[in-house]
Amino acid sequence: MACLMTAKAHAEWKVLTVNFDKTVTIWVESSSMKRRDDYVFAWVIYDREDAAEDGAMSSKALNQYDCANRQARTWLQSVYTKSMAGGERMTPRRKAQCEAGDSLEIRLDDDCAQTWKPVMNRTTGSDILKELCVGQAAYVYR
Repeated sequence: MACLMTAKAHAEWKVLTVNFDKTVTIWVESSSMKRRDDYVFAWVIYDREDAAEDGAMSSKALNQYDCANRQARTWLQSVYTKSMAGGERMTPRRKAQCEAGDSLEIRLDDDCAQTWKPVMNRTTGSDILKELCVGQAAYVYR
């Protein structure tokens, strides 16, 4: 499966949710949200209050959310030394991880798809599903 969707050139990041101990803020690029049937694709940034053990302060990921089956997976992801996907891009944590880069294009390549992970109730993932699936993503494509 290869697919390409282009987001608007100007990034408009908005807060989606904050984790339970308020150490990670999760942002979505509002103009990048795309919906196809029960799936929503969106660029998100996980922005940490303090650096992780490896020095990461943030990560930017292209995620796919399955609204009907309450699951999610990542297609592309990069980790950064500064907040909001700034600073230096760090070495990928997983060997098979496809890096996100600077573009907000939604590129799907089967070699980059990670496995689906269930979204549990009362988690940040559940908050994201509620916002993106119930709130309806901005652009529907076929």
